[in-house]
Amino acid sequence: MAACLAGGLAAALLAGGAVTRAVAQSATEEPYAPVNRTVESSDLAPVLLPVDLWRGLDAAGAAKWLTGPNPAPRSPALHQLWRRLLLSTAPPPAGQDAAKAGDELLQMRLQALYRAGLLADIAEVLGKGGSADPTTRLWRARVDIYLGAREKGCQALAGPVEPHLPQPLRAEKQLLLGYCAAVAGDTAAAALSASLAREEGSTADLALSVLGTLDGGVAQRPPLPDGLSLLDYRFLELQGPIESAHVLKKAEPALLVALAQSSALDVKVQVAAAEAALRLNAITPEAVAAVYRRLPETAVRAAGDSFTDPVLQRAQLFRAVEGAQTAERRVRLVRSLLGEARRAGLRLQTASMLAPLFAQLWPSADTATLAEAVVETALAGGDLDLARRWAESSASLQHWLALIDLADPQSRQVRQSGLAYLDDLAARGRLGAAQLHRVVTVLDALDITVPLRLWEAAGRIAQPSGGHLPETGVLGELAQASQQKEAGRTILLVIRALGPDGPEGANPLALGDSIRALKRTGLDADARRLAAEALYGVWPRTSGN
Repeated sequence: MAACLAGGLAAALLAGGAVTRAVAQSATEEPYAPVNRTVESSDLAPVLLPVDLWRGLDAAGAAKWLTGPNPAPRSPALHQLWRRLLLSTAPPPAGQDAAKAGDELLQMRLQALYRAGLLADIAEVLGKGGSADPTTRLWRARVDIYLGAREKGCQALAGPVEPHLPQPLRAEKQLLLGYCAAVAGDTAAAALSASLAREEGSTADLALSVLGTLDGGVAQRPPLPDGLSLLDYRFLELQGPIESAHVLKKAEPALLVALAQSSALDVKVQVAAAEAALRLNAITPEAVAAVYRRLPETAVRAAGDSFTDPVLQRAQLFRAVEGAQTAERRVRLVRSLLGEARRAGLRLQTASMLAPLFAQLWPSADTATLAEAVVETALAGGDLDLARRWAESSASLQHWLALIDLADPQSRQVRQSGLAYLDDLAARGRLGAAQLHRVVTVLDALDITVPLRLWEAAGRIAQPSGGHLPETGVLGELAQASQQKEAGRTILLVIRALGPDGPEGANPLALGDSIRALKRTGLDADARRLAAEALYGVWPRTSGN
């Protein structure tokens, strides 16, 4: 199925009767509520991308970056920037027929969003234009069917098929028409669609196999492919209930989001799918918190203080944090949850999820033990005012003010009192080599004055050779793109330069060059967000973790 999806949409000829019946019989379907998108700080001013976003990239260059198998960054900061790139309405690269280039860029953006699991964002992109283009209309139908809105999707498929569409597009539309016919109970029309899809060269073996069982064929589950798509799953549903736990390890991002959303599934499946989607940034921390809250209160009480279920542990801890009656118990639970999240690769996302729990809480003698936990979570959640309020409440937390200032695009300078704390740690040998070089690299890249003893301490230690370094030529190309203010090309090169683990796993050389490139291109807020993420994990904690 994945090959068919990557090739595009489809179109071919089939009578509209089966589609009409599918509409009539799908009124009981569960309506879709987008759980994978909320308003993010990255959507708001002053982090708008430039109008000439794609300058310096031709269609081939854009395709090189946007049509790869795994384009979505795992880093939350990079993912926000990458997502804004795809949602931008900036005109296409110059040098071609404007209409053709615009259509090609739109298709690449939609495919990239789909592979990242951001179906609600696809709906947003499609909703911004009233294009009557058959490919775009088919995208709308496809997404509606994916999201469970069968009535709307199947209705959009009705009518004649444009014969001039490319063959892969005709193949996939036949497949979707077969799905709608099967939903309507018209097995003969479903089988006909499957036959026509094969004639058009469809390679969607699982979907074709399912359609073949509906009209007198052997009703046997087809084997699951290594990468199970959401459309594959919709076809499997035609054969009856699915053991969803079996598909989790094979599910692509869009399917993970759908499984997390489905209240009909066992809560363990929902939680496991939500966390897997969160790891890929296909779902927001707020949406995962909503999934956690579906865990019955009895399951939290029954666990007591022994949160050891490998699937539900973080959900139980989160619910226990919400219900904690004392500051001491809450801080202990928060520390436990952040520790488990770090081991699961979800530290930043989980900290962001916790931030709203403290939004209305103010520092006091009774809540003093919570202070560092609130600073840590508020910083991850982007609530810098909340983080600053709590960091200022304790003399032992002044060093956090430096990281808060560093993350804040409105801050003109970084608090020297906070840097003095790091200076003192370096003088006493309390900062490891990797920590020390990472801090100095980030401060220097942001043009922040580095305390002398930090420079001297870093100079006495060899720069770490570990961390991701891109292939030869990438950093030079990045410097050139940023000097020429080519924002889109710079963003895509930064993602490539930092590698799969983002700023936390990048070599200091690649990290520093990436931060400088974003600043040089006018994306100072994004440079600061990237810098804060790079330092978040290594920043000294007074209470340990």
